[in-house]
Amino acid sequence: MTAEQGINIMKSSKRSQIIASIIVNLPLLSCGLSFAWITVSNLDLKSDKGAWIVTSLSIGACFGPILSALLLDRIGRKWFLYATTVPFIASWILIYMGKNWVEFFIARFIAGISIGAIYTMVPVYLGELTEPRIRGLAGTMMALFLNIGYILMFGLGTRMSEKMMALISLAPCAVFLLTAPWVPESPYYYLKKKKEKFAILTLVWLRRKKDNEEEIKEMKEFIEAEERGSIKELYTIPTHRKALLLVLLLLAGQQLSGYVAIQAYAVTLFRDMHISLSTNIVLLIMGGIALIMSLLSALIVDRVGRKPMFLISSYGTTLCLLTVGVYFLLIKIGMKIESYSIIPLIAVLVYLFCASLGLTVIPAVIISEIFPISVKSWATMFANVYGSVLALIVAQVYHLISNAWGNHVLFLLFAIIELVIAILATIFMPETARKSFMDIQKILGKDNVVATKVDAGESNK
Repeated sequence: MTAEQGINIMKSSKRSQIIASIIVNLPLLSCGLSFAWITVSNLDLKSDKGAWIVTSLSIGACFGPILSALLLDRIGRKWFLYATTVPFIASWILIYMGKNWVEFFIARFIAGISIGAIYTMVPVYLGELTEPRIRGLAGTMMALFLNIGYILMFGLGTRMSEKMMALISLAPCAVFLLTAPWVPESPYYYLKKKKEKFAILTLVWLRRKKDNEEEIKEMKEFIEAEERGSIKELYTIPTHRKALLLVLLLLAGQQLSGYVAIQAYAVTLFRDMHISLSTNIVLLIMGGIALIMSLLSALIVDRVGRKPMFLISSYGTTLCLLTVGVYFLLIKIGMKIESYSIIPLIAVLVYLFCASLGLTVIPAVIISEIFPISVKSWATMFANVYGSVLALIVAQVYHLISNAWGNHVLFLLFAIIELVIAILATIFMPETARKSFMDIQKILGKDNVVATKVDAGESNK
């Protein structure tokens, strides 16, 4: 084979994997639309019923990872992802027909189940379809499609009726249902089901070459390692336990910054700030910032490093939360500073800038590289359930504290918590960028590093 033929095969292979990655990431559009819908809805979010509608998405998301763990190896990655479209369709139909808060609660709860499942299984599916040189790009598509969903809802949802927007939101589901059958099933799944011929055919389509014996052999080794693992190893092996505690700390920094709640209650928050700008314009700016920063973070995360980005993000959000908290505190004590409402507005936008740079992306990156294949599926499931529970708590606490004591208490509390987490991360968070799996295990303090060849290769997964 000539060098030119080799280059053509690589380009063709890359094209096939990118197309598959785009289709697999399409459900993230529905996730973004579901997250953003509550922000542009006409519901009274300050009421107790409104608060439960806000949190219903997080409640449903707690069950999605468990469902994913139970069904992923039974029905396959492809058809499980296909099935997650059904709850989204049911959710938008219920929203279209909804007349009371219970129907809206059920609609968002159902959508939350799909969101929890998607966030658990899409990274797994992408990792099994793509080569290492493509996985970074494929992974960043998750944030890209999610934020496109946000922008679509912020841009169209404020100009259309809720019923019309519910119908339009079915479009991503339809596109995915029409394109998903063309995506191949994971070769890992076929090998787990002892269907090696199908796995070989899948790799021929993805890699655009017939000889994939080495990759098949490597996949079999990973599967053997995964089958030996158990959830017990997460807390009985010191290295895994430290890794789990680190992930829990990072997820706490992500959720306890109030990111999801602040976006959900954005319209109410801007009204309390007495800003003069159009809320619709501000929402589009918010979506644009999140989209641009998610792309930027993907470009620099390997160069700058995981720890610096997380620390810049957490300390930056702390300062922004403090600024907003002080603004509301000054209003509370009777100072007439409403004419300076541009200051807390800028603080919120910078907050989104900082959060999108590190808090929203680094935990997922760390999860993908700090656990061996033998416990990664368990760790991912546990982390997603934990993150959803925290999001649920934050959304309820936001409503309760804001109504009972005021926004100043809420934002100052977020700032203090985020500062504590940032300090702990400064002390305990290791840098994992450009390090092998074995190097990461040594950093975590394992005295006798006994790892299989499979574990050592995990850093390339």
